[in-house]
This record gives sequence, C-alpha cells and structure tokens, in this order.
Amino acid sequence: MTVINALKFNSHSGAMCCDEQTTLGSVRIMMSSDKIQNLIPEEIRKSIKIEAVYGGTGTTAIGDEVRRSVRQKLSDEFDRLEKKTNDMAKHFKTIDDIGNMGFESMMNVKHKHINDVVRGYFNFDTDDFNRGYYLNKDNEKTEINQKDLKDKVFDFMNWKNSDDLDSIFLNAAIICGFDWREEFKIYKLSLKSEMNMEIAGSIFETVGSGSDSAQIIFSDYVSGKTLDERRHNIDRVEGIIQLIRATIAAAKYNMGVGGYFNIILFDAKEDDPSKRFFEVYDAKAKLATEIVYSYFSDFIDYKDAYDFINELIFKREKNFEEVNSEFLKASKNPERMNRFLRGYKTGGDHS
Repeated sequence: MTVINALKFNSHSGAMCCDEQTTLGSVRIMMSSDKIQNLIPEEIRKSIKIEAVYGGTGTTAIGDEVRRSVRQKLSDEFDRLEKKTNDMAKHFKTIDDIGNMGFESMMNVKHKHINDVVRGYFNFDTDDFNRGYYLNKDNEKTEINQKDLKDKVFDFMNWKNSDDLDSIFLNAAIICGFDWREEFKIYKLSLKSEMNMEIAGSIFETVGSGSDSAQIIFSDYVSGKTLDERRHNIDRVEGIIQLIRATIAAAKYNMGVGGYFNIILFDAKEDDPSKRFFEVYDAKAKLATEIVYSYFSDFIDYKDAYDFINELIFKREKNFEEVNSEFLKASKNPERMNRFLRGYKTGGDHS
C-alpha cells in the first residue's frame, strides 16, 4: 500500500507528498512507484491555466488505467475545442469536472475488472446477471436462477466474502489542482464500500495504508490554527514541514510505506506552467525528509529547519551540496545525527 498526503496553504496554493514503496504480493517490496502523476496533457498545460494530478493508492495497474482514461478524454476534448474558438478552449474543463472524470473512470475500471472476474468464474458478466439470463454461443437463453450462484455474484459485486476482489476495491486516490479560476482544491476518491468522491472537509486529506498515522499529525497541526488561518494563511514552509512530517509518520508506523518521498507544489497565481506546478524528488526530497526528521528528533532547531526547507523547496537558489553542508553544520551533534539518519539507535539526549 502507500500514503498520499495533500495540504492546502490558502485559496490558491497547496502541496502533495507520497512515498515510493509498493508491495508485490506479500513478500517483495519495490521502491520505484510513481504514485502522483499529472492528469493534464502537456499541450493543454501550455495553452490553458489548469493543473490536476492523481495520487493513487492500491493496485498500481488500476491507477494507471484511470489516469490514462482521464488524460485521453481531456486530450480528445481539447483537440475538438481547439478547432473552434480560443475562448472555448481556455474554459473547456474545471477542476471539478476533472474530479468527476476521475471518479467516473474509477467506477468504469472497477466494473470492467469485476466483469472479468465474474466472467472467469461463470461465463457471463454482471449485465447478464442483472437481467437474469445470458446467451450461449448458439444464442440460446439460459436463466440465472441458482441461489448459490446468485449469492456468489452478488458478493463479488458488493465486495462481500470475496478476497479475490481486494485488488479492485482497495483503491483510493486524491486529485488536487486548480483551473483558470485559480482556486486550489483537494478531492478524495474511493472504491471501498462507500464508493464516493468528496471534496476535502478540512485543509488536508490523506489516503492509503499510512493514512491513520498521517491523520494524527495533520489533525494535531490543524487544530492549533484559527479559522482565519486555516482559510487564508497557512505558512507554506510550515505547511511543507508538517506535510513531510505526516509522511514520515506514515512510513515509521506502517509497513506498506517507505522509500524516498515525492513532493508536489501548486501555485495558481503563477502563469508559467513550470512555476505553478513543481516537483521535488530524489536527492532533494530525501534531504528535505532528513531535515524535517532531524528537527523533530531535536538535532537542529526550528529556525534552521525552516530556512533549509524554504531554500530547498521554494527559493531554490542554492544547490543540493550547499544546503546539505549547511544542514550538517547546523546540527547540535553532527556525528550522532549522521548515525541517527542512517538508522542507528542513538539514545535520547542529542545536545
């Protein structure tokens, strides 16, 4: 499994963070999953102020199918509108539309895979089941009326007593983004028993096996903010620190979360596509994680952690080596912090 976290800074900006670990079966771990991906084709991003990403948890192939479906629909519709007026092209979709498209695609993928399972067992699909009969290869009608068989198909369709369908139903996602109206939004999509899509009820959202741990961090942080701060003014550096902290907690307490983190930044006030949507990954994401981890483990003070994250994530004026060197020098005990970050136990007093 995984964790996908999202946090809203204000009406027009926010961020996401995820891990890269995927468990194959129950015995192997892969540290290269690309869990948050852009839904908007590049040609649309260059022409229209719109950004939307899909961060999926569950079966990787399910998420890939959903993303491909949404991207293809957007591309096809944009091609049609582009041949008409520029004004129509600029306003062809909203972030709300894309959220609905994502959920519709999730439902279609779910139905497709349930059909595959039912057909594999019984040689008919769920449409046949719902109408009460199927036609064989000779076009002869066969009634579906055996109680045990009907109960089994019903359980498949409703995820009851059917472990075979876990790989389908245990999928959820967060869609984040904005459109030309410059309002950043977070949507949660789920294929579990509730099967719903909803806009985030707070300034954060989290899904995946690590969401229980992340939820604690987010709730503790957000509960200390006034209503006005939550609505308008979460300091973006402070927010990123808490976003990374929540992802660290998910990795620490959940076996399904791990590896490097991927951090996504959104700012609807920027017109340049490279500035309104920016990714931090690999070495810089690892360094950001270590900075936050070290601060909350009392190896560096808050001002240093704040300055390093601000430089590394937002200002980006110094290179990796410069920030890393300053980070190591700021430690109260560099040798012990280095051992700590490598996974050794170091005791309680880090001064």
